[in-house]
Formats: sequence, structure tokens, C-alpha cells
Amino acid sequence: MKKSTKGALAASAAGVLLLGGAGSLAFWNATATIDSSDISAGSLTLTDDDCSEWVLDNGEVVGGANLADSIVPGDEITKTCTYTIGATGDHLRATLGASGGAASGDLAAAVTVTPTFVVDGNAVTSITEDNDGDTLTAKIVLKFPYGTGVDNDTQLDQLTLSDYVVTATQVHNP
Repeated sequence: MKKSTKGALAASAAGVLLLGGAGSLAFWNATATIDSSDISAGSLTLTDDDCSEWVLDNGEVVGGANLADSIVPGDEITKTCTYTIGATGDHLRATLGASGGAASGDLAAAVTVTPTFVVDGNAVTSITEDNDGDTLTAKIVLKFPYGTGVDNDTQLDQLTLSDYVVTATQVHNP
């Protein structure tokens, strides 16, 4: 056998031995299992609305849905509605608001309309999952001021209020 052939065989044998040795190198590893989970979304609802008639600041009920010829300067009238809060889900928070209620007609410029919200006797602007099942009281207050800006020209003027929509809008609760 030639010296070059013997050298090539020796180099090949050395390479096989080296590769075989590399294959026997051991290392450690470990695994852990994260259990599967069922996850469901919560919910946010306002249900069972119950609204009163419009009531004057002295407690007198006025005109039902039609308030024609009912208010005079200095009056404040309130419509009160109650809702059951449905608020499920950890980390839930919602802000409260009212949309709509646009005032139109000749008397619109002379009145102010303001919504307020109460839960458990406390004025609130938001709710959380802790309020699930509580009663939300929404009040719409219309004020027809006495004095400045009100004159004889407002007599027999009309006011139309569009529907109010009470909203609970979910926000991120960091």
C-alpha cells in the first residue's frame, strides 16, 4: 500500500473516531408543563330600567312624557331611572355617561340639562365588578333658571328633549 493511501486511511479513521466521540457528549435539559385553562369573557350590562315621571323640585309630578305648560322660570325638574348593573369579570371598570338628550326648540337656550349617577347612595362616574347586582340610579336634571337671560319672550316657548341613552363604557383598569 502506498504511503499516501495509508495516510488517507489513518486520517479517515481519526475523523470517524472524533465524530463518534462527539456523538457521545451528553447535556442536561428539563421540561415543565403548564396546565391547560378555560378562559371566558366577562360581561357588562344595564338592565331592568324603571323610569319615573318628570318631578318638580317640590316633589310634584309634572305632565308625564309631555311637559307642555308645566315649567316656569326657577323650576328644576328631574327624571329618575334605575338599572341593575351586570358587571362580571376580574379587573372590570366602566365609565358612566349619558348621550342624546339634545334640547331643541325656542326654550332650549334658556335651560340646562345635566345627568348624574348614584350607586349605593354615592355619586359615581364609574363602576367595577364590585358593583355587579347593584342598582344604578341615573337622574336627568333640567333647570329653567330664574332671572338673568329669562324674559317674557320665553313664555309659551317649547322644548323638545331627544331620548337619553345611559351608557356604561368599559375602560382598561390598570
